[in-house]
Formats: sequence, C-alpha cells, structure tokens
Amino acid sequence: MPPRSAPSWVTITGVAVTLASAFPAFLTGAVAVQLRSDLDLGARDIGLAVGSFFFAAALSSRVAGRLAERLGVRRAIGIGLSCTLAADVAVAVAVDSLLGLGLVLAAAGSANSLSQVSVNKMLAGRLPAERLGFGMAIKQSGMPLATLTGGAAVPLVAIDRGWRWTFAIAAVLAVVGLVLAAVSTADEAGIDQPAARAPDLAPTLLRGYALMGLFGAAAAGSITTFLVTAAEASGIDPGRAGWLLSAGSALGIASRLWQGHLADRRRIVPVERVSVMLAGGGLGALVMATHTPVGYLIALAPAFGMGWAWPGLLNLSVIRRNPSAPAAATGISQTGIYIGALTGPVGAGFVAEQSITALWVAVAASLLVAGWLARRLARSLPALASEQV
Repeated sequence: MPPRSAPSWVTITGVAVTLASAFPAFLTGAVAVQLRSDLDLGARDIGLAVGSFFFAAALSSRVAGRLAERLGVRRAIGIGLSCTLAADVAVAVAVDSLLGLGLVLAAAGSANSLSQVSVNKMLAGRLPAERLGFGMAIKQSGMPLATLTGGAAVPLVAIDRGWRWTFAIAAVLAVVGLVLAAVSTADEAGIDQPAARAPDLAPTLLRGYALMGLFGAAAAGSITTFLVTAAEASGIDPGRAGWLLSAGSALGIASRLWQGHLADRRRIVPVERVSVMLAGGGLGALVMATHTPVGYLIALAPAFGMGWAWPGLLNLSVIRRNPSAPAAATGISQTGIYIGALTGPVGAGFVAEQSITALWVAVAASLLVAGWLARRLARSLPALASEQV
C-alpha cells in the first residue's frame, strides 16, 4: 500500500468519492425501465427525477466551492458523502413515488456538488503539476464509471433482484468512499488547510466555462439518461442495452485518461482540445438519430469517446488558471455543467416522448454549440506558460 500522502493514494480517493457521489443520478437513468414499471412513471418523469439531482447541484455549487475552501478537504468530503449515503439508503428502502424520488435525488445532488469541488481542491493541492492532468482525468472518470456500473447493474442485479438492490450497492460505494477519504486525509495537513480565497480568473471568463459546460453537459446527460431506453426501443434486448451503456462508458473513461496523459506530456490548450471533442460527439449523436441497433453501435465511440470525455480537460483548465482557490473556481464553472445536466434530461424526456430521432438531433446541436463556445473561450483566455507550444 502506498503512503497515505502519496499522489497515487490521493488519486484513488478522488475517483472513489466522485463515483459514489455521482452514482445516484446515473443509476436512476440506467434502471429507468424498471423504475417506470414499478412506480408507474413515464420517460418525462424519469427526466424530472434525474434533473432534480442536477438542479440542486447547480443551486448549491457556488456556495459549495466557498464552503470547501473554508472547511478543508477532509470535513467537506465527509459531509458530502454522508449525505449521499443517506440518500442511497432512502431510495433503497423507502421511495415509492416520483415526489419521493425527486426529493431524495435533490439532496444527493447538493451533496455531490460539495464532494466534487472538495476533490478538485484535494487534487490541486497534492498532485505535482506534471501529473495534474492525468489526476483530473482519473477523477473525472468517476462519472462515466458511475454510468458503466449503473449499466452493468441492469443485467446483473436490477432485472433479477429489482432496482432497489442497485441503490443498496450504491450505499456500499458511499461507505467505501468515506473510508478512503478518512484514511487518505488523516495526516495530510497540506490539503486540509481551510481557506477563503477568491478565484484568480475574471468572473466573465469563469462564466464562459460555465456556459460551455452547460451545453456540453445537457447533451451528455441526455445520452446517459436515455441511451438504454432508446436502444431498447430500437430492438436491442434490455440486458444488452445495459451493456451498451457500460461499453460506451468504458470508452469515455479510456478517452479521458488518454486526454489527461496528453495534457501532462504535451503543451496543449485544454479548451481547444475540448472544442474538437465536442464537435466529434455531435457527429456521433447524429448517427444515433438513425435510431437503429447498428446506429447505436457505431455512435458509441464518438458519442462517449469524444462527446463525454471533455470534463477532465475543462476542470484542468480552470484549476490551472485559479491556483489560489480551485474549489471556489470550479464551483462556478461546474454550475453550468449542473444546469446543463438538469435541462438535458428534463428536455430530453419531453422530446423523447414525441420522437427519439428528434431527441438525438437536439443532442447533436447542443454538442456543436458547446464546441463553438469552447473555441471562442480559448481565444479569450490569457496565455499560460504551461500551454505554450
């Protein structure tokens, strides 16, 4: 076992906390078919429930960033994951209506916003600059890992044992995250120093990150929430549809790790790379609009490997440019991501009830707009020595 202060140990903790805190939302999308049958919900209802998670996260993200700067990493993660654990248990044993599901997911969303910015602060404070890109990529891989695990839970658990058991597993993951965070931060005063600094970058530019993230996350949230349902409607077996989501998530993880590796080894401007990835994801979504089994298979690589592999680079760019207060800065930039993740599933739920093809066309448009905004932002940012060719 590496020392608890070693960068590798801190990185493992980061991905575990990210996975556990994001899992409730992505798991809800993965088991949507079983939820709809058991609780008599429609596609619109699932979109609203998942959207409540991100609505609460968006409302609390900026405050969560400031709170994490003041509390320090250890206490902030402890509070965030404890709330996530309570939410998982509540869904597993008590939720029996759309209202109950929405309220519990909203609480989990607020907890997620605190955990996410706390992990950003932890990685920024403990990882060497030449390893931060890969470290952020690993941390952000916790999001598609949550989707991958949720997709796998459909054939492995939900179909035979019921969807409630999948949330019991989510509770176990939250406990694992709490233990890892407690161990890895126990003797690390350097990452747990309370602070109350303001971001270094101008608010206008931070809002630019947020706007780009809004459109990108709206599309990504729609893909992860409705891929399984849409794939089943095209004729794919329910179990295989779940594995399709898992395969796409695995591609997204591999792509995030590769992009993080490149960011550390080469002098690239992360936001410029993000613009290319978002455009590629938009093309993949257009292939999904064919609404055929073959189309979904072909679209996996660009939709997940590009259209949902950019958040690590976005957070890397924000943290590089805001060394004084990484949690506060990412609290602002991630507000846009949460708003997008809210509006994506909610809007997609309404569109999907009318036309699956129209859903994927809208997703493609959102990704292309996000790519254009990323290109504009890259031209507006001041140059950094670490990004000069």
